[in-house]
Amino acid sequence: MTAHMTADLTPAWRALLDRVVAEYRATLGSDLVALACFGSVARGEARPDSDLDLYAVTRDRVSVFFDARLDRLRRLRESAEYQRLAAEGYRPEPMPIFHTVEDLRSHPWILLDIAHHGVVLFDPDGVLAMELEAVRQRLRQLGSRRIERPDGTWYWDLKPDWRPGETIEL
Repeated sequence: MTAHMTADLTPAWRALLDRVVAEYRATLGSDLVALACFGSVARGEARPDSDLDLYAVTRDRVSVFFDARLDRLRRLRESAEYQRLAAEGYRPEPMPIFHTVEDLRSHPWILLDIAHHGVVLFDPDGVLAMELEAVRQRLRQLGSRRIERPDGTWYWDLKPDWRPGETIEL
C-alpha cells in the first residue's frame, strides 16, 4: 500500500486491502492505473454488512459484466485475509467502480467522496492523486461543504452561494 493509507484501518482490513491490490494488479496487469478504497471501510466505520467500495482507474474500459478477467477476482473470497474478516462477522464483498483515465479526468461525482475520505491503495504514477487534488482545490474554490446528518447520512452543498441558472463544474 501507499503512504495514503489511513490509520483508522485495523490490521485485518489493511491485510485484505493489500490482497486486493495484489489481485487487481495480477488480474489487470498494466491496464490498472490506480486503485482506491472509499466508503465505510475507508472511513474506519465498517459494519458487518458493509461492502468493500473500490474505485479502479484503467487504461481501457472494463465492464464488470462482460470482462472475463474479473472472474479471477472472485478468488478474493477464498483468501486468508477475506476469511479472517468473515470469521469476525464481516462480509467484505468488493464492489468496484471502473473508470478509464479519460473518465477520471472528467471528474465524475464519485470523486467527491473519494477526495473526502478515500484511501489510495495503488497509484504509481500519481494519476489518481493528481485528479483528487484538483477536485479538492475546486471544492475549496466553490466553498463546498459535506453536510453530515445526525442519522449518519450526508450530502454535499457544492456551492453555498449558488444562484438559479449557474452551472457547477468540478
